[in-house]
Amino acid sequence: MDTNPFMWGPTPFRFENMWLQHTKFKENFRDWWSGFQGNGWEGHKFMRRLQYVKAKLKEWNKFSFGELKEKKKSILNDLANFDAIEQEGGLNLDLLSQRASRKGELEELILREEIHWRQKAKVKWVKEGDCNSKFYHKVANGRRNRKYIKELENERGLVLKNAESITEEILHYFEKLYTNPTGESWGVEGLDWSPISEESALRLDSPFTEEEISKAIFQLDRDKAPGPDGFTIAVFQECWDVIKEELVRVFAEFHRSGIINQSTNASFIVLIPKKSLSKRISDFRPISLITSLYKIIAKVLSGRLRGVLHETIHYSQGAFVQGRQILDAVLIANEIVDERRRSGEEGVVFKIDFEKAYDHVKWDFLDHVLEKKGFSPRWRKWMSGCVSSVSYAILVNGSAKGWVKASRGLRQGDPLSPFLFTLVADVLSRMLMRAEERNLMEGFRVGRNRTRVSHLQFADDTIFFSNSREEELQTLKSLLLVFGHISGLKVNLNKSSIYGINLDQVHLSRLAVMLDCKASGWPILYLGLPLGGNPKACGFWDPVIERISSRLDGWQKAYLSFGGRITLIQSCLTHLPSYFLSLFKIPASVAAKIEKMQRDFLWSGVGEGKRDHLVRWDVVCKPKTIGGLGLGNISWRNLALLGKWLWRYPREGSALWHQVILSIYGSHSNGWDANTLVRWSHRCPWKAIAQVFQGFSLITRYVVGNGDRIRFWEDLWRGDQPLGTQYPRLFRVVVDKNISISSVLGPSRPFSWNLNFRRNLSDSEIEDLEGLMRSLDDLYLSPSVPDARLWPLSSSGLFSVKSFFLALSQSSGSPQNFPSKFVWKSQVPFKVKSFVWLVAHKKVNTNDMLQVRRPYKALSPDICILCMKHGESADHLFLHCPLTIGLWHRLFQLAKMDWVPPRSIYDMMSINFKGFGNSKRGIVLWQAASIALIRVVWWERNARIFEDKERNSEFLWDSIVFLASLWAFCSKAFKGTPLNVIQLDWIAVCTP
Repeated sequence: MDTNPFMWGPTPFRFENMWLQHTKFKENFRDWWSGFQGNGWEGHKFMRRLQYVKAKLKEWNKFSFGELKEKKKSILNDLANFDAIEQEGGLNLDLLSQRASRKGELEELILREEIHWRQKAKVKWVKEGDCNSKFYHKVANGRRNRKYIKELENERGLVLKNAESITEEILHYFEKLYTNPTGESWGVEGLDWSPISEESALRLDSPFTEEEISKAIFQLDRDKAPGPDGFTIAVFQECWDVIKEELVRVFAEFHRSGIINQSTNASFIVLIPKKSLSKRISDFRPISLITSLYKIIAKVLSGRLRGVLHETIHYSQGAFVQGRQILDAVLIANEIVDERRRSGEEGVVFKIDFEKAYDHVKWDFLDHVLEKKGFSPRWRKWMSGCVSSVSYAILVNGSAKGWVKASRGLRQGDPLSPFLFTLVADVLSRMLMRAEERNLMEGFRVGRNRTRVSHLQFADDTIFFSNSREEELQTLKSLLLVFGHISGLKVNLNKSSIYGINLDQVHLSRLAVMLDCKASGWPILYLGLPLGGNPKACGFWDPVIERISSRLDGWQKAYLSFGGRITLIQSCLTHLPSYFLSLFKIPASVAAKIEKMQRDFLWSGVGEGKRDHLVRWDVVCKPKTIGGLGLGNISWRNLALLGKWLWRYPREGSALWHQVILSIYGSHSNGWDANTLVRWSHRCPWKAIAQVFQGFSLITRYVVGNGDRIRFWEDLWRGDQPLGTQYPRLFRVVVDKNISISSVLGPSRPFSWNLNFRRNLSDSEIEDLEGLMRSLDDLYLSPSVPDARLWPLSSSGLFSVKSFFLALSQSSGSPQNFPSKFVWKSQVPFKVKSFVWLVAHKKVNTNDMLQVRRPYKALSPDICILCMKHGESADHLFLHCPLTIGLWHRLFQLAKMDWVPPRSIYDMMSINFKGFGNSKRGIVLWQAASIALIRVVWWERNARIFEDKERNSEFLWDSIVFLASLWAFCSKAFKGTPLNVIQLDWIAVCTP
């Protein structure tokens, strides 16, 4: 009897990405795909073809894979038998061949298992750190535990505990949620809709191309959970050449008819808990899992829609519009709240919560908005086809229950939904604009230019800025009620809050009663960041510290290797604070606290108390090219992230955040940047950003076009220093130090040289002037080309946080040589690279190191366990030990090379031997063989110390050959070459 508590019925078919690793998969898929015969609509036929392939896949899976666990057990038993025979009297050639074959099968199974668990665990931040480790199993089962619904409280407060009643309650809830209440359809007139251009409307309607479809498919995440059809996008990516003709026909049919059949648009709803103790169905977030075919169609359409949204969406909306970023709204909000506080003027901030925003959107209102915004009838028909043919089955503890036909709402999980929602939400901005034009609302007036900001939107996150007059807030409340009635987006006033600026509590409470919302205090959380807080206070950063702590507590250190911990720090711990660091300057004490958490996690172990920190933290933080792990100093990362604002500022002159900063701070004398002298409030983010200017400006260069914006003397546009620094004597006596290039030289040659000096020049100054004029002989101005700013650290000339970060990191210490290519470019598992990195630094726990770190753990006397003669150090163990040197000689003899051992293992890694030639395969296999040798020697050393097991050099050589061949087999260079072929003859497989 199946006692698995998670199983509440049959689970839907799900494609396993590990199947793609099978050598015959693609060939079989092609046969199955072409073997289907059917008629009818192309979309329907495509879905039926997938069903046909699904049936074939199930049969093939049973035959080819069976149960992974059972197969693995059988192979391990066989290998144990081979080992026993070897211990008793040795293996003959036939048995050695059988053992190598079974080892190959085992490694292939392990690779498939890793892909299976990675897909199941959804651990995006560990790509390869711990291949198929218990960590993956823990995460996958932990996710399942969190999503499992044991009991549910219904609307009347009754607790439901059996499967039938829980399922019934969930289905009833979603039927109600996605059913549009009967009543009239409403539109809205008299607004400035800012419709898209006719050219854009025509472009949206153009026929779909194979290139466009292919691009969309390869942009999608291959491991994302599949919908009712069960196929992941990985299948479409791997088998694009097989399915593309039928898929192009589906798109051509959709272009003509705009119809999406129900099977294509079926969805599973998976329930994701919003909090740890989710009791009611409303405590779960419904995420739609859509079919692979619909996902591709929606991805193509959303790609087109993204390209035109900037024409029609109000500047106050920051979500899903090209060139706008989530942090823009947080910067604006913090700056205008800070300015309002300093001005002494009263004001209020009103943060609203839309009730089930995506789920309540009215389809007829969406169509009305699309019409008003200039979208063609064809595009509107396509959108109607995408949203109105939706039906849902709810996944209750993994089993699909019921089917709900929707009549309103947008699916979370549909690539189109965020863009369509943004179009609907934009109507609220247009209504507010109309109220402002009629002087019914004013918002905040900001800075010297009195820039108006009345509200900011990021998708459904909306915040309003208003004076404290009751009439204005009453108008706002009425607008929200009307908008909710016509669009379906009703405001949940119980979850909305009002905050006062320079306002007494009595007045604020009165306004809250009028708005039916809560009166709350500062700081507040806006788009995940504090608004109105003090970044210099340690408490401001508590959410970051808590988030890192909770993430660390959630990870089972026991199941992570050293390589796995590095991967998690690089991809997760380092980036968790990045959102905060992109806007606020981190105090040194907070940075030190975070780095301590990272440091302790990197060197952590289980059951052994405090672990040795093998490599100094300042070395760990360095870029990989100079011997570090590239984790980076948090304070440098902070400066690099803040520097991005300085790059964006002159490039985004029409953006609202640029206008606000310009209005509050004014312009820099260089004409490109905002004023960087901020003499007030430490709370405003721009003060921290302005402090990065000095380091930023030392790197930026100017490219001369017409010469109108670049300062002749003070900007860096010629040589490695500004001309004012190159010619200090001339600069001291020039009248206008801010004069532009075009004002000095004139628009065309010969140059006019309009330089005014405060006095007549001396002989030496005349010489300098002649030298200056000669140095600009080859300069030509281009009247029609504007001047530009260049970032010389990247090949594109565009700013990147990474390049600025590396420049800051390298400026702090002298660069050193490190065999980074050997360590990090090798095609071996990441945890092996991490071990080799420790060996390169000579920081593995060899006996000489243990005598310094943990004398009670060191071998006494200090001997190498492999040769029982010399003291054990990294250089001896991995290079000079007689056993090891014999293995190295054997590797070089195989490559037909003479070899003299270098002084150290570090030198050994640094020398580019090219033992198997210059081909890509030769380089990959040589590195793999060298690293396999180091790894096998370490394993043997540990086996002799801790397990009292000793293997001869022949066994070790076989292990090296197998391990290196396996790693090569898994690399792109050897794709398609069988493992046994690689093992047989390394020289042959590396010869072009």
